[in-house]
Amino acid sequence: MAATPAIRPKRSKKTLGDDFTAALRADFRAHGAGVIAAVRAEKPEQYLKVVLTLLPKDFSQNLDADKNNLDRVSDEEIRNRIRGLEARLRPFLDDADLFGAARGGGPTPAP
Repeated sequence: MAATPAIRPKRSKKTLGDDFTAALRADFRAHGAGVIAAVRAEKPEQYLKVVLTLLPKDFSQNLDADKNNLDRVSDEEIRNRIRGLEARLRPFLDDADLFGAARGGGPTPAP
């Protein structure tokens, strides 16, 4: 007589990845806009890097590599670049309150 194959329990539709994604989504909805504004005000170079990762690849390929070395760019030039990116991204963002730090508003960075 042949052995009956063991029946596997049905896999739950909710996985650890689903739980993590849901928790991340909830956290971002609660705190994301504030964190984005703080990073933009306190660490504009990091903000710019994140924005550039979200743009299409062909956008960054058209930029001059020497002009993108943030170690050689003044804070004012970084602010100007952020303003330009904000203007281009404004139609895609829902919350107008996210803007302002690049214009000098928001928290003052520590010396």
